[in-house]
Amino acid sequence: MVYTNLTKDYLSGKNFSNGAKISLDTSSTLLNRDDYLLNIAKGKNILHVGFVDHLPLLDAKIKRGNWLHKKLMDASNICYGVDINKEGIEYIQETYKYDNLYALDITRDTIPQEIVDTKFDYILIPDVIEHIGNPVAFLESIQERFKDNTKKIILTTPNAFRWNNFINSFKTIEVINTDHRFWFTAFTLSKIVTDAGYSIDNLGYFEHGRLARRQIFKKFILNTYPSFRDTLIIEISLK
Repeated sequence: MVYTNLTKDYLSGKNFSNGAKISLDTSSTLLNRDDYLLNIAKGKNILHVGFVDHLPLLDAKIKRGNWLHKKLMDASNICYGVDINKEGIEYIQETYKYDNLYALDITRDTIPQEIVDTKFDYILIPDVIEHIGNPVAFLESIQERFKDNTKKIILTTPNAFRWNNFINSFKTIEVINTDHRFWFTAFTLSKIVTDAGYSIDNLGYFEHGRLARRQIFKKFILNTYPSFRDTLIIEISLK
């Protein structure tokens, strides 16, 4: 998304339009979500929010080396994981003996002292915000709780304009995770982080996974029109 002065006025509420035309940035390279996050995390202090993933899929992901939290643990200097899924965390700790995992609601529960005392380069919140009933209140709470020990936050979320949604609309179907509350566009994602009091550093379009070699046409479309890619990633700074 191109953050012109007028677009920033729309985001802040200083200006209003019932039909604003927002320019979409087409300069981002075709990368997948995990590669981007691992590059960010390399050698850094990371807090990973919502790390458990879907428990029925967890063993297979760990076996294939596709579980994001394990990859972040290997890449980062320090990586703490927090999640509200107590059952999932107990299973991971008992089965895989991983450390620095905490079952808590990051917006309400007491934060462990070791997390409070750590200076984080990034809080990563990948594919969580679409599950939250009140995303602005969620982000406001994180800002209040981590403003003294965190530099930046990175959010990822499914892109409402993703290619598969476009194709499925011709089939008159919607394919969706039934725990999702929202589809976000570049503008609406930027709007909620602005409402929550953050400043936006950048936003880009990425694929959730890697494309197969045979998907030549799709690669051409996604290189030419990045707004059809699977995932939005936004980097924001705490004020």
